[in-house]
Amino acid sequence: SRKAPVKPLLMNAAIVVGVGNIYANEAVFLARVHPRTPAHTLSLATVTLLVDAIKDVLTRAIAQGGTTLRDFVREDGQPGYFKQTLAVYDRGDQPCRVCSSPIVRMVLAQRATYFCPVCQPGPA
Repeated sequence: SRKAPVKPLLMNAAIVVGVGNIYANEAVFLARVHPRTPAHTLSLATVTLLVDAIKDVLTRAIAQGGTTLRDFVREDGQPGYFKQTLAVYDRGDQPCRVCSSPIVRMVLAQRATYFCPVCQPGPA
C-alpha cells in the first residue's frame, strides 16, 4: 500500500489517524506534493514537510472550530470557520491563493481531490 498515491494513503486510518478528505487535500497542498505522487517515492525531507503540514492543518482547523460543510455545526451550534481559509478543497476552477493558477478538481480513490498544478507539480 506504500506505493499508493499519497493523498488516499493519508486517509487510511491504519496509517494516519484523523485525516479525512478535506484535511488530506489541504496538507498535500501545504507540503507542495501532488496528490497522485506514489507515497514510496517521497524523500524523507518531503515526508517531514507532509507530517508538519498535517499537524498545521489539523491544529488550525481545531482552533477555528472545524470545517463547516452544508449542515455541520459545532456542538455549540455555531459553524466551523476553517472552511473560509481552505487553500484548495472545494475550490475547483478558483484561483490558487498562492500563484493564482486555477485549482483543479479530480477524483482519486473515489474522493474529490483538489490541487494546484503549479504549486503541486505532478510526479515525474
